Amino acid sequence: MLSDKLILLFFLICLSIGVKGQIRFEKGYFVGNDKVKTVCNIRNVDWDNSPSSFRYQLPGSNEVLEATLQDVSAFGIDAGNTYVRAFVKVDQSSTDVSSLSNGRNPEWKEELVFLKVLVEGEATLLQYKRDEISQFYYQKGDSLFTPLIFKRYIDGNGQRAINFGFRQQLLNDLSCEGISRLEIERTNYREGDLVRFFERYNTCRNPAAKNVVKQAKRNVFNVKITAGADLTMLSTRNFTFTNKGKRNGSEVSPRVGLEGEYFAPFHKNKWSVVAEPSFQYYKFPLASPGYALDAEFWTIELPVGIRHHFYLTDQTKIFVNVLYAWTLKEQAMGKQDDNVNYGVIAGSNFAGGVGVASGRFSLEARYYFNRSLFLYRARVDADYSKASLILGYKLFSK
Repeated sequence: MLSDKLILLFFLICLSIGVKGQIRFEKGYFVGNDKVKTVCNIRNVDWDNSPSSFRYQLPGSNEVLEATLQDVSAFGIDAGNTYVRAFVKVDQSSTDVSSLSNGRNPEWKEELVFLKVLVEGEATLLQYKRDEISQFYYQKGDSLFTPLIFKRYIDGNGQRAINFGFRQQLLNDLSCEGISRLEIERTNYREGDLVRFFERYNTCRNPAAKNVVKQAKRNVFNVKITAGADLTMLSTRNFTFTNKGKRNGSEVSPRVGLEGEYFAPFHKNKWSVVAEPSFQYYKFPLASPGYALDAEFWTIELPVGIRHHFYLTDQTKIFVNVLYAWTLKEQAMGKQDDNVNYGVIAGSNFAGGVGVASGRFSLEARYYFNRSLFLYRARVDADYSKASLILGYKLFSK
Protein backbone atom coordinates (compact mmCIF):
# COMPACT_ATOMS: atom_id res chain seq x y z
CA MET A 1 0.00 0.00 0.00
CA LEU A 2 1.18 3.56 -0.78
CA SER A 3 0.63 4.78 2.80
CA ASP A 4 2.81 1.96 4.15
CA LYS A 5 5.63 2.89 1.76
CA LEU A 6 5.45 6.56 2.74
CA ILE A 7 5.64 5.69 6.44
CA LEU A 8 8.66 3.44 5.83
CA LEU A 9 10.34 6.20 3.82
CA PHE A 10 9.80 8.61 6.73
CA PHE A 11 11.59 6.28 9.14
CA LEU A 12 14.49 5.76 6.73
CA ILE A 13 14.93 9.53 6.28
CA CYS A 14 14.97 10.03 10.06
CA LEU A 15 17.69 7.38 10.35
CA SER A 16 19.79 8.89 7.56
CA ILE A 17 19.82 12.43 8.97
CA GLY A 18 20.40 11.37 12.56
CA VAL A 19 24.18 10.96 12.50
CA LYS A 20 25.04 14.50 11.51
CA GLY A 21 22.60 16.19 13.82
CA GLN A 22 23.48 14.34 17.02
CA ILE A 23 27.30 14.43 17.14
CA ARG A 24 28.29 17.23 19.51
CA PHE A 25 31.32 19.43 20.09
CA GLU A 26 32.92 18.43 23.37
CA LYS A 27 35.66 19.94 25.50
CA GLY A 28 39.13 18.88 24.40
CA TYR A 29 42.50 20.13 23.21
CA PHE A 30 45.13 19.79 20.53
CA VAL A 31 48.90 20.27 20.41
CA GLY A 32 50.24 22.05 17.35
CA ASN A 33 53.55 21.56 15.56
CA ASP A 34 54.94 24.33 17.78
CA LYS A 35 54.13 22.17 20.85
CA VAL A 36 51.59 24.74 22.08
CA LYS A 37 48.48 23.21 23.66
CA THR A 38 45.18 24.79 22.60
CA VAL A 39 41.99 24.22 24.57
CA CYS A 40 38.96 23.93 22.29
CA ASN A 41 35.73 22.06 21.61
CA ILE A 42 36.17 19.07 19.30
CA ARG A 43 33.43 17.45 17.23
CA ASN A 44 33.42 14.00 18.80
CA VAL A 45 32.63 11.49 16.07
CA ASP A 46 33.79 8.57 18.27
CA TRP A 47 35.84 7.37 15.32
CA ASP A 48 35.88 3.66 14.53
CA ASN A 49 38.79 4.03 12.11
CA SER A 50 41.74 6.21 13.08
CA PRO A 51 40.98 9.76 11.92
CA SER A 52 43.17 11.81 9.60
CA SER A 53 41.54 15.12 10.62
CA PHE A 54 39.04 16.57 13.07
CA ARG A 55 36.82 19.65 13.39
CA TYR A 56 36.94 22.02 16.32
CA GLN A 57 35.73 25.36 17.67
CA LEU A 58 37.82 27.81 19.68
CA PRO A 59 36.35 29.07 22.98
CA GLY A 60 33.79 31.81 22.44
CA SER A 61 33.52 31.15 18.69
CA ASN A 62 30.95 29.34 16.60
CA GLU A 63 33.28 29.05 13.61
CA VAL A 64 34.08 25.44 12.75
CA LEU A 65 37.75 24.88 11.87
CA GLU A 66 39.55 21.76 10.68
CA ALA A 67 42.90 20.33 11.77
CA THR A 68 44.77 17.56 9.93
CA LEU A 69 47.67 15.21 10.51
CA GLN A 70 50.03 17.86 9.18
CA ASP A 71 48.73 20.49 11.63
CA VAL A 72 48.78 18.84 15.05
CA SER A 73 50.95 16.35 16.93
CA ALA A 74 48.22 15.22 19.35
CA PHE A 75 44.60 15.86 20.28
CA GLY A 76 42.13 14.56 22.80
CA ILE A 77 38.62 14.85 24.19
CA ASP A 78 38.36 15.23 27.96
CA ALA A 79 35.68 12.54 28.34
CA GLY A 80 36.85 10.49 25.37
CA ASN A 81 39.92 9.27 23.55
CA THR A 82 43.40 10.72 22.97
CA TYR A 83 45.32 10.48 19.67
CA VAL A 84 49.00 11.10 18.96
CA ARG A 85 50.62 11.60 15.58
CA ALA A 86 53.34 9.15 14.63
CA PHE A 87 55.34 7.97 11.62
CA VAL A 88 55.04 4.20 12.03
CA LYS A 89 55.25 0.92 10.16
CA VAL A 90 51.82 -0.38 9.09
CA ASP A 91 51.43 -3.98 7.94
CA GLN A 92 49.81 -4.07 4.49
CA SER A 93 49.26 -7.86 4.48
CA SER A 94 45.79 -9.02 3.52
CA THR A 95 43.59 -10.24 6.37
CA ASP A 96 41.12 -11.94 4.02
CA VAL A 97 41.43 -15.69 4.66
CA SER A 98 41.06 -16.34 0.92
CA SER A 99 43.93 -13.98 0.04
CA LEU A 100 46.57 -14.65 2.69
CA SER A 101 50.20 -14.24 1.64
CA ASN A 102 52.84 -16.96 1.86
CA GLY A 103 55.32 -15.04 4.00
CA ARG A 104 55.17 -15.07 7.80
CA ASN A 105 56.73 -11.61 8.11
CA PRO A 106 54.60 -8.45 7.95
CA GLU A 107 54.65 -6.37 4.77
CA TRP A 108 55.61 -3.01 6.23
CA LYS A 109 54.88 0.41 4.84
CA GLU A 110 55.74 3.57 6.76
CA GLU A 111 52.81 5.98 7.17
CA LEU A 112 52.00 9.16 9.07
CA VAL A 113 48.93 8.36 11.19
CA PHE A 114 47.04 9.19 14.35
CA LEU A 115 47.38 6.43 16.96
CA LYS A 116 44.68 6.04 19.61
CA VAL A 117 46.09 5.83 23.13
CA LEU A 118 44.62 2.84 24.96
CA VAL A 119 46.81 2.68 28.10
CA GLU A 120 49.29 5.27 29.40
CA GLY A 121 52.03 4.48 31.89
CA GLU A 122 55.61 3.25 31.97
CA ALA A 123 54.62 1.34 28.85
CA THR A 124 51.99 2.90 26.58
CA LEU A 125 49.67 0.86 24.37
CA LEU A 126 48.29 2.43 21.18
CA GLN A 127 46.13 1.32 18.25
CA TYR A 128 45.86 2.15 14.56
CA LYS A 129 42.70 1.08 12.76
CA ARG A 130 41.70 1.40 9.11
CA ASP A 131 39.04 -0.84 7.55
CA GLU A 132 40.37 -4.40 7.91
CA ILE A 133 43.68 -3.24 9.43
CA SER A 134 43.81 -3.19 13.22
CA GLN A 135 47.34 -2.91 14.57
CA PHE A 136 48.74 -2.29 18.04
CA TYR A 137 51.89 -0.41 19.04
CA TYR A 138 53.77 0.17 22.27
CA GLN A 139 56.17 2.75 23.60
CA LYS A 140 58.48 2.71 26.61
CA GLY A 141 59.52 6.11 27.86
CA ASP A 142 60.49 8.35 24.93
CA SER A 143 61.37 5.49 22.59
CA LEU A 144 59.86 5.07 19.11
CA PHE A 145 56.47 3.46 18.63
CA THR A 146 57.04 -0.25 18.03
CA PRO A 147 54.44 -2.38 16.21
CA LEU A 148 53.34 -5.57 17.94
CA ILE A 149 53.70 -8.33 15.35
CA PHE A 150 50.75 -10.52 14.42
CA LYS A 151 50.07 -11.98 10.99
CA ARG A 152 47.97 -14.72 9.43
CA TYR A 153 49.63 -16.40 6.45
CA ILE A 154 49.94 -19.62 4.40
CA ASP A 155 52.88 -21.79 5.45
CA GLY A 156 55.11 -23.98 3.28
CA ASN A 157 52.61 -26.86 3.48
CA GLY A 158 49.77 -24.71 2.16
CA GLN A 159 48.14 -24.54 5.59
CA ARG A 160 46.91 -21.46 7.40
CA ALA A 161 49.28 -20.34 10.13
CA ILE A 162 49.71 -17.40 12.51
CA ASN A 163 52.84 -15.45 13.43
CA PHE A 164 52.41 -14.61 17.14
CA GLY A 165 55.58 -12.52 17.21
CA PHE A 166 54.04 -10.02 19.63
CA ARG A 167 54.22 -12.56 22.46
CA GLN A 168 57.99 -12.80 22.10
CA GLN A 169 58.14 -9.00 22.05
CA LEU A 170 56.20 -8.84 25.31
CA LEU A 171 58.47 -11.48 26.84
CA ASN A 172 61.67 -9.73 25.74
CA ASP A 173 60.73 -6.08 26.17
CA LEU A 174 57.99 -6.02 28.81
CA SER A 175 59.02 -8.67 31.28
CA CYS A 176 58.40 -8.33 35.00
CA GLU A 177 58.77 -10.78 37.89
CA GLY A 178 55.04 -10.61 38.60
CA ILE A 179 54.07 -11.68 35.06
CA SER A 180 54.54 -15.32 34.12
CA ARG A 181 55.42 -16.70 30.72
CA LEU A 182 52.07 -18.54 30.73
CA GLU A 183 50.19 -15.23 31.07
CA ILE A 184 51.97 -13.90 28.01
CA GLU A 185 51.26 -17.07 26.01
CA ARG A 186 47.57 -16.72 26.85
CA THR A 187 47.45 -13.10 25.71
CA ASN A 188 45.66 -12.73 22.37
CA TYR A 189 46.11 -10.01 19.78
CA ARG A 190 42.99 -8.08 20.65
CA GLU A 191 42.25 -4.88 22.49
CA GLY A 192 40.87 -6.33 25.72
CA ASP A 193 43.74 -8.78 26.25
CA LEU A 194 46.46 -6.25 25.47
CA VAL A 195 44.90 -3.54 27.64
CA ARG A 196 44.87 -5.96 30.59
CA PHE A 197 48.48 -6.98 29.94
CA PHE A 198 49.78 -3.40 29.80
CA GLU A 199 47.87 -2.52 32.96
CA ARG A 200 49.46 -5.55 34.67
CA TYR A 201 52.92 -4.61 33.42
CA ASN A 202 52.69 -0.97 34.52
CA THR A 203 51.42 -1.96 37.96
CA CYS A 204 54.13 -4.61 38.27
CA ARG A 205 56.89 -2.13 37.39
CA ASN A 206 55.52 0.67 39.56
CA PRO A 207 52.82 -0.37 42.06
CA ALA A 208 52.42 3.21 43.29
CA ALA A 209 51.59 4.56 39.84
CA LYS A 210 48.10 4.50 38.43
CA ASN A 211 47.33 3.28 34.95
CA VAL A 212 45.55 5.76 32.73
CA VAL A 213 43.16 3.87 30.46
CA LYS A 214 42.30 6.32 27.69
CA GLN A 215 39.02 4.90 26.55
CA ALA A 216 35.60 6.48 26.58
CA LYS A 217 33.19 4.34 28.55
CA ARG A 218 30.06 3.23 26.75
CA ASN A 219 27.22 0.80 27.05
CA VAL A 220 27.60 -2.31 24.95
CA PHE A 221 24.38 -4.20 25.61
CA ASN A 222 20.98 -3.42 27.14
CA VAL A 223 18.22 -5.84 28.12
CA LYS A 224 14.64 -4.62 28.60
CA ILE A 225 11.35 -6.22 29.45
CA THR A 226 8.54 -4.78 27.33
CA ALA A 227 4.76 -4.72 27.62
CA GLY A 228 2.00 -2.86 25.86
CA ALA A 229 -0.96 -3.04 23.53
CA ASP A 230 -1.48 -3.65 19.82
CA LEU A 231 -4.22 -2.04 17.75
CA THR A 232 -4.53 -4.58 14.95
CA MET A 233 -6.42 -3.75 11.74
CA LEU A 234 -7.60 -6.66 9.61
CA SER A 235 -9.04 -6.70 6.11
CA THR A 236 -10.24 -9.94 4.50
CA ARG A 237 -9.23 -10.34 0.85
CA ASN A 238 -10.95 -13.61 0.03
CA PHE A 239 -13.44 -16.00 1.60
CA THR A 240 -12.95 -19.04 -0.59
CA PHE A 241 -16.20 -20.60 0.65
CA THR A 242 -18.31 -17.57 -0.34
CA ASN A 243 -18.13 -14.60 -2.65
CA LYS A 244 -19.82 -12.32 -0.14
CA GLY A 245 -19.15 -10.76 3.22
CA LYS A 246 -15.65 -9.30 3.06
CA ARG A 247 -14.81 -7.71 6.39
CA ASN A 248 -12.69 -4.91 7.84
CA GLY A 249 -12.16 -4.60 11.56
CA SER A 250 -9.80 -3.63 14.36
CA GLU A 251 -9.05 -5.08 17.74
CA VAL A 252 -6.91 -4.06 20.75
CA SER A 253 -4.89 -6.89 22.26
CA PRO A 254 -2.03 -7.24 24.79
CA ARG A 255 1.65 -7.89 24.00
CA VAL A 256 4.73 -8.73 26.09
CA GLY A 257 8.36 -9.14 25.06
CA LEU A 258 12.05 -9.04 25.94
CA GLU A 259 14.33 -6.63 24.07
CA GLY A 260 18.08 -6.99 23.58
CA GLU A 261 20.03 -4.02 22.20
CA TYR A 262 23.67 -4.07 21.07
CA PHE A 263 25.43 -0.72 20.55
CA ALA A 264 27.87 -0.28 17.66
CA PRO A 265 31.42 0.60 18.85
CA PHE A 266 31.46 4.00 17.12
CA HIS A 267 29.51 7.28 16.89
CA LYS A 268 29.02 7.49 20.68
CA ASN A 269 26.25 4.93 21.11
CA LYS A 270 24.14 6.56 18.41
CA TRP A 271 23.58 3.31 16.47
CA SER A 272 22.41 -0.04 17.78
CA VAL A 273 20.96 -3.35 16.64
CA VAL A 274 17.79 -4.44 18.42
CA ALA A 275 15.89 -7.71 18.69
CA GLU A 276 12.66 -8.15 20.61
CA PRO A 277 10.98 -11.56 20.70
CA SER A 278 7.40 -10.88 21.73
CA PHE A 279 4.07 -12.62 22.30
CA GLN A 280 0.76 -11.27 20.93
CA TYR A 281 -2.84 -12.42 21.19
CA TYR A 282 -5.53 -11.64 18.58
CA LYS A 283 -9.27 -12.22 18.25
CA PHE A 284 -11.28 -11.09 15.20
CA PRO A 285 -14.96 -11.69 14.37
CA LEU A 286 -15.11 -12.90 10.75
CA ALA A 287 -18.85 -13.42 10.45
CA SER A 288 -20.01 -14.00 6.89
CA PRO A 289 -23.44 -14.99 5.53
CA GLY A 290 -24.08 -18.50 6.74
CA TYR A 291 -20.97 -18.58 8.95
CA ALA A 292 -20.05 -17.22 12.38
CA LEU A 293 -16.30 -17.53 12.85
CA ASP A 294 -13.96 -15.87 15.34
CA ALA A 295 -10.31 -15.87 14.31
CA GLU A 296 -8.66 -16.29 17.68
CA PHE A 297 -4.91 -17.00 17.71
CA TRP A 298 -1.55 -16.03 19.18
CA THR A 299 1.84 -15.43 17.61
CA ILE A 300 5.46 -15.25 18.70
CA GLU A 301 7.37 -12.85 16.49
CA LEU A 302 10.96 -11.60 16.34
CA PRO A 303 11.44 -8.01 15.18
CA VAL A 304 15.12 -7.35 14.36
CA GLY A 305 16.42 -4.03 13.13
CA ILE A 306 18.52 -0.90 13.40
CA ARG A 307 17.95 1.92 15.88
CA HIS A 308 19.34 5.43 15.92
CA HIS A 309 19.41 7.59 19.06
CA PHE A 310 19.07 11.38 19.31
CA TYR A 311 20.54 12.37 22.68
CA LEU A 312 18.80 15.28 24.42
CA THR A 313 20.80 14.83 27.65
CA ASP A 314 23.05 12.07 28.97
CA GLN A 315 19.95 10.36 30.42
CA THR A 316 17.24 11.25 27.92
CA LYS A 317 17.08 10.40 24.22
CA ILE A 318 14.67 10.07 21.34
CA PHE A 319 15.11 7.05 19.10
CA VAL A 320 13.95 5.88 15.68
CA ASN A 321 14.13 2.29 14.46
CA VAL A 322 13.39 0.25 11.35
CA LEU A 323 12.79 -3.48 11.82
CA TYR A 324 11.79 -6.65 10.06
CA ALA A 325 9.40 -8.79 12.09
CA TRP A 326 9.59 -12.55 11.55
CA THR A 327 6.66 -14.66 12.71
CA LEU A 328 8.32 -17.56 14.52
CA LYS A 329 5.21 -19.36 15.73
CA GLU A 330 1.45 -19.02 15.38
CA GLN A 331 -1.35 -21.08 16.86
CA ALA A 332 -5.13 -21.05 16.54
CA MET A 333 -6.90 -21.01 19.92
CA GLY A 334 -10.55 -21.69 19.26
CA LYS A 335 -13.60 -21.15 17.08
CA GLN A 336 -17.15 -19.99 17.56
CA ASP A 337 -18.76 -22.53 15.20
CA ASP A 338 -17.90 -26.19 15.86
CA ASN A 339 -18.66 -26.99 12.23
CA VAL A 340 -15.92 -24.67 10.96
CA ASN A 341 -12.40 -25.62 12.01
CA TYR A 342 -9.33 -23.61 11.09
CA GLY A 343 -5.59 -23.25 11.50
CA VAL A 344 -3.61 -20.06 10.98
CA ILE A 345 -0.50 -18.98 9.06
CA ALA A 346 0.74 -15.45 9.79
CA GLY A 347 3.25 -13.72 7.52
CA SER A 348 6.24 -11.48 8.31
CA ASN A 349 6.65 -7.78 7.59
CA PHE A 350 8.54 -4.50 8.12
CA ALA A 351 7.97 -2.15 11.03
CA GLY A 352 9.10 1.31 12.09
CA GLY A 353 9.04 2.98 15.49
CA VAL A 354 9.68 6.27 17.27
CA GLY A 355 10.21 6.50 21.02
CA VAL A 356 11.74 8.26 23.99
CA ALA A 357 13.90 6.78 26.74
CA SER A 358 14.89 8.28 30.07
CA GLY A 359 16.77 6.39 32.75
CA ARG A 360 15.44 2.83 32.87
CA PHE A 361 12.12 3.56 31.16
CA SER A 362 11.21 3.89 27.50
CA LEU A 363 8.01 4.43 25.54
CA GLU A 364 7.72 3.61 21.85
CA ALA A 365 5.03 3.95 19.20
CA ARG A 366 5.59 1.34 16.47
CA TYR A 367 3.75 0.63 13.23
CA TYR A 368 3.79 -2.79 11.53
CA PHE A 369 3.06 -2.69 7.81
CA ASN A 370 0.64 -5.06 6.09
CA ARG A 371 1.28 -8.76 6.44
CA SER A 372 -0.67 -11.74 5.20
CA LEU A 373 -2.91 -13.95 7.28
CA PHE A 374 -4.31 -17.26 6.05
CA LEU A 375 -6.89 -19.29 7.95
CA TYR A 376 -6.73 -22.72 6.38
CA ARG A 377 -9.58 -25.22 6.52
CA ALA A 378 -11.82 -22.18 7.07
CA ARG A 379 -10.23 -20.84 3.85
CA VAL A 380 -9.91 -17.14 4.62
CA ASP A 381 -7.21 -14.87 3.13
CA ALA A 382 -6.61 -11.55 4.87
CA ASP A 383 -4.14 -8.72 5.42
CA TYR A 384 -3.49 -7.15 8.75
CA SER A 385 -1.34 -4.31 10.05
CA LYS A 386 -0.98 -2.99 13.56
CA ALA A 387 0.06 -0.01 15.66
CA SER A 388 1.77 -0.81 18.96
CA LEU A 389 2.38 1.19 22.11
CA ILE A 390 5.31 -0.36 23.95
CA LEU A 391 6.51 0.43 27.47
CA GLY A 392 10.02 -0.80 28.27
CA TYR A 393 11.92 -1.22 31.54
CA LYS A 394 15.69 -1.71 31.39
CA LEU A 395 16.74 -4.69 33.49
CA PHE A 396 20.48 -4.14 33.10
CA SER A 397 23.22 -2.64 30.94
CA LYS A 398 26.65 -4.01 30.31
